[in-house]
Amino acid sequence: MTRYGPEYWDKYGAYRTPIAFHLSLIVLLRSYLIWLVAALSRRPELDIMSLFFKSKEDFFIAISIAALALMPTVLFCVRRPQENIKSAQRLAVIWRFMRWPLLLCAVVDIAWLIYQAAHSHYQFSFLLACQIVLVLWVLLYLVSSRYLSVFFNDWPDPISNK
Repeated sequence: MTRYGPEYWDKYGAYRTPIAFHLSLIVLLRSYLIWLVAALSRRPELDIMSLFFKSKEDFFIAISIAALALMPTVLFCVRRPQENIKSAQRLAVIWRFMRWPLLLCAVVDIAWLIYQAAHSHYQFSFLLACQIVLVLWVLLYLVSSRYLSVFFNDWPDPISNK
């Protein structure tokens, strides 16, 4: 395992989050983000959901696929030094394996996108092609990043009361 020096640490002594990790979460959770934008839209005549999803079933399948990436996202959001040592240790153990749900989410997502492309009789869709390229990029990043393996093996140390 490659070690990275202090220039890769944040103010708590843990490894900094790579920007590509944030982008990966955005790509994998895009159906939730589209749903949020559509819910916050003040214009009912603008149907944002129909731009991205052909039917309600497609939307629900996309939401269920993206749900695989919710647990790593929630754990990432609570990844900061905590006062309770036991909960920090439990979360650290769980955090080590959070690459696998993200990989599973990316694989299932790419399979679903290819299934959609096949059932549109291979008619070219720019939006579908962009999604396939982005999810393939995420999959390649999750598999090949050496820094990401170090990042998932690191958890901030608990705060000590002095």
